This record gives sequence, C-alpha cells and structure tokens, in this order.
Amino acid sequence: MYGFPRPTTIDVIPARAPPAPSARDPWKDNARLALITLVVFGHCLEPLRGVAWIGELYRFLYLFHMPAFAVLSGAVARVEVDLKLLRRIAFQLLLPYLLFQALYALAARMPGWPDPGPVGVTTPYWLLWYLPSLAAWRLLLPLFMRLRHPLVLACLFALVAGSADDVGYRMSLSRIASFFPFFLIGHLYSAGWRERLRGPLACALAVAVLLAMGWAASAVPDPRWLYGSNGYAALGVDDAAGMLWRLLRLGAGIVGSAAFLALVPRRAFAATAAGGRSLQAYLAHGFIVKSAVAAGLFAWLESGEPPLVNALLLLLAAWLLVRLLTSVPAERLLSPLTSPQWLERRLWRAPTA
Repeated sequence: MYGFPRPTTIDVIPARAPPAPSARDPWKDNARLALITLVVFGHCLEPLRGVAWIGELYRFLYLFHMPAFAVLSGAVARVEVDLKLLRRIAFQLLLPYLLFQALYALAARMPGWPDPGPVGVTTPYWLLWYLPSLAAWRLLLPLFMRLRHPLVLACLFALVAGSADDVGYRMSLSRIASFFPFFLIGHLYSAGWRERLRGPLACALAVAVLLAMGWAASAVPDPRWLYGSNGYAALGVDDAAGMLWRLLRLGAGIVGSAAFLALVPRRAFAATAAGGRSLQAYLAHGFIVKSAVAAGLFAWLESGEPPLVNALLLLLAAWLLVRLLTSVPAERLLSPLTSPQWLERRLWRAPTA
C-alpha cells in the first residue's frame, strides 16, 4: 500500500532444502516504522499546535514526513497496469477506505467526539486521504512514465492544480496533485538515493539539513500550505504567490525526504518487521487520538507540563501506540478491515480462461 505493502509470502520448500531468504528490505521496513511513528506523533501534536514552539515542531514534521511516505510508496510501485494491480487497488486501498470511512462516521456519533466526522463518501476523512491518493498515483504512474520529462510535468500538474477552485478535499484531488511529484521521485530515483546517501558524511549533512529545516519551519505562515489539501484562493493568495509557495513546499519536501531517508538504518532490528504492518497503525490510530482529545487529555497536557516535556511524552506515546498497533495480535484483530480478504473472496470473480 502506499508504502504499506503486505508482507511477502514465502513459497513452501522441501524439508531438506535450505531456508529461503526473506525478500523484504529492512531499510524500507525501518523507514515505514519511523514514518508511521512520525505520522502518529504529528497527529498527537495537532491539538497542541497553538502552544509555544510546538507549532514550529508540528510544521517541521509536516515539511517532510508525508512527502517521505509518498517517496517510499513510489519506490515500491509498479509501472505496469494489469488485472493484478487493479485488484490490489480495489481491495487493498479503496475497500479499506470505504470501511474506515464508515467506521469513523460511526465513531463521530460518540459523545465528545471533537469533530463532525466524515462528510459523505467522496471526501476522505482526516487521515484517510492517503488511500484514494495512492490509488490515483498508481494509475497516474504508467501515464507519466510514458511522457517525456515526467517529473517536470508532474510538478507543473501540482502547481496548476492549486489554481482550480474546485480542486480541494473532495476525492482527495488537491493532495493527489500536490503530492504526486514525491511519489514519482520515489519511483525514479530512490535506488540512486540509497547508494549516494550513505556513510558518515551523508548522515552529517542530513542532520544539518533537518536542523536547518527545523529552524526555517517558523517561516511557514499557515500549516495548511503543508497539507496540500487547499487551493490558492482558499489560502488567501493569488495564483502567482500560491505557485511560488507550493514550489518552495515541493523543494523542502524533496530535500527533507532525502535527508530523513539517509538516516534510516539499513540493517534489521527486532522491531523492523513491524514496519510491514504499518497500514493497520495508520488507519486505526485516529480512533485513539480522537478519543484522547474527547477525554480532555490534550487540554490537561496544555495546562500542565512545559512544552518540551509534553512533546517528549507525546513522542513516547506515539512510539508505544505504533508498537501496539503493529503487533501480531493487532494484525489478527484488524486484518478483516485493513486487508478484507473475506470480502474479496465474495466479491472477486476470477477471469475465465
């Protein structure tokens, strides 16, 4: 999925044959695990983004963490469009989107839920935008790979889309356009990045870049510029200024993604395998974060500890929540929703010979 592919199935081999090596890439799973932790951390910071420098930390995360997720998703995307790809898009992206859209609509009826919940089926709720966006990127990829200068055209697509007043939250159209260049960059250049962005010098440069971005994050006038979900008119600027801001956002996202991914370890750890189960954490953590808002936890944090302590506590909470939601028991509990094979078996009819 959208950087959340399902674990590779290992074929059954004869008993006397040596064990088959795992086909999974530890670097990609480490990156998924780190990025999903930052996603949860960012959503935990969201209710407190008006506090002191937590707003700058929030902007800093959004400068690169979702672009990096799109880059990673593009790195594992296939160019060929066939029945297998269409089946995966339908049953691993769009069907879970519909299921969780309905579940969040039900949850929003709970007393104290902090927002109205989903607005219809075609407007993705909060974090669910990534599923239809990834489906669209996978279908756009073969088209752009047939074009000359695909990256230039993808960036023009992202810039021009902001000028259309009707390109916004509905169908995730604005985010499809504004994040597609990152997805395409991941497909085109991720392998080269991995070879070049390694070693002590690359890591030192990556740390310097991220520190500079953290310092510059306060220059972002409105975090909505980082969401990619609004057109220029909705952000109160004309087309020329909007295109300039979006171009700067594209540049910051590319540089920040490269710097972050350069720091991701390349070897396997005890927690690495959890990165292959990041989809379930992505889709389910919203229930817990919104419930914590409804329970007044973030209001208590805002009036209690200093911002630095709150940020560290929320980072620890995000890590623990991700480890819980990416555990094997959580996978067994959530897989009927995140990977609804029970529905796929009932809805899918294999093509006849």
